[in-house]
Amino acid sequence: MIFFGYLIELPKSLPQLSVTSLYYVAFIFISFCLARPFKSILRPYILLIANIIFLYSFSLFNLYFILAFALYSYIIAFIIDKKRNIFLLLFTILPVILILAYFKYAGILNINNNLMMPLGLSFYSFKIISYLVDVYKKEVELEKNIIYYLDYVLFFPCITAGPINKAKPFLKEIRNKEEFDYRDAKNGGFQLMLGIFEKIVLCDYIAYVCNLILNNNALVGMNKILGVILYSFNIYLDFDAISNIAIGSARLLGFHLPKNFNTPYLASTLKEFWERWHISLSTWLKDYIYIPLGGSKNGNMIKYINIMLVFLVSGFWHGSTINFIIWGLLHGLIRVIEEIILSPFENKINNKFVLFILRLFGIGINFIIVTLLWLIFRYQNMQEVFNILNLCRQSSPLNFELIGLTRNETIWLFVVLAITIILDILRNHFDMLEVYAKQFILFRWIIYACLIAIFIIFGVYGGSFDPSDFIYQWF
Repeated sequence: MIFFGYLIELPKSLPQLSVTSLYYVAFIFISFCLARPFKSILRPYILLIANIIFLYSFSLFNLYFILAFALYSYIIAFIIDKKRNIFLLLFTILPVILILAYFKYAGILNINNNLMMPLGLSFYSFKIISYLVDVYKKEVELEKNIIYYLDYVLFFPCITAGPINKAKPFLKEIRNKEEFDYRDAKNGGFQLMLGIFEKIVLCDYIAYVCNLILNNNALVGMNKILGVILYSFNIYLDFDAISNIAIGSARLLGFHLPKNFNTPYLASTLKEFWERWHISLSTWLKDYIYIPLGGSKNGNMIKYINIMLVFLVSGFWHGSTINFIIWGLLHGLIRVIEEIILSPFENKINNKFVLFILRLFGIGINFIIVTLLWLIFRYQNMQEVFNILNLCRQSSPLNFELIGLTRNETIWLFVVLAITIILDILRNHFDMLEVYAKQFILFRWIIYACLIAIFIIFGVYGGSFDPSDFIYQWF
């Protein structure tokens, strides 16, 4: 009893490894120094210890919960590999889906649930399901080494908010005995730093102004419209930042997670948007729901139904209120309407200038649609969404003083927005990490120094600073 009591008390004295904290930076650096020199010999064991420490820093409950999930799927995979029965596969996946549904929608169903949503449950649930399905389809070899498999499920860089990585490439890399690649690790470290910069300098300031506006019902018209637009940037920068932190951290440890964002607000259609936004989730939904349902092979009507079902699952996965289901269904409906309207014109226009104008127009319309639908993300019910839209309709000019911003704060807001837009345009045409890696060493170290100085200036690691949670962290 004393031993278990000690375990319960221990996490309270262990600093929470929030990915924008100095603790996390130190943690990933120590993990990198211990894991990389030993290649495939000791790296899996060091990585497992790091995974456990990371989860333990949030709570003992999170650690036990994910371990139970991992061990369950590890054992079940052997049965699926031996029996290879579709009904058995569905039966063994069902508990994973039901547990996910319980934590997300117990409140809506009036079920008494006193447990907090486990950290990253949505992400490792989908990882486990993909592994079991791939074992059944023989697309991945059954993993008999339990250490390797636990490393896959518990992999800490992508626990909090993805990407949803598949088992096959991860398990291949964990056995990799290649020599240490300095340039690859350096790029990973830089991507990690950029992700932290993106969150604490760009995203958190936009979130601050956004909250000033959307939480103040006295603001109407253009002021409220600005808040709606800022929320769209906020949610993008938030998720892009944590994805960059995850991918950079994994790259430092010798693993290559899939790219999760590709300048989604430069998409001219909703279809293209979902090919650029949360790419790992979109790919998962395509591979494990859309294609198994028949995809587009059985006529347009079945294709449209499949699209709606995919977005319904996406809505269910994203949130824990009925709003998210509505959000998913509206995305699906608009996606189907878009398909019906645009498909007759596909590959029919050859004039480059006309195509360029149409693309610019499409980017603008698509941004408006996506931004309006993000409001459903923010609020608990549709009445709140309608209230915000009604406030937007009222006539009132933009007034930064009324919002509560000083002149310097207003200038900084536009600087942050300009940086975000310019970087996205550049990232749409270049691999920014590779461009940076080719620069002269002095220039690179100047950039490093500037990033560190900005962190210090913004007081990120001051004693009173409490980094805001990532929006996706508790999905």
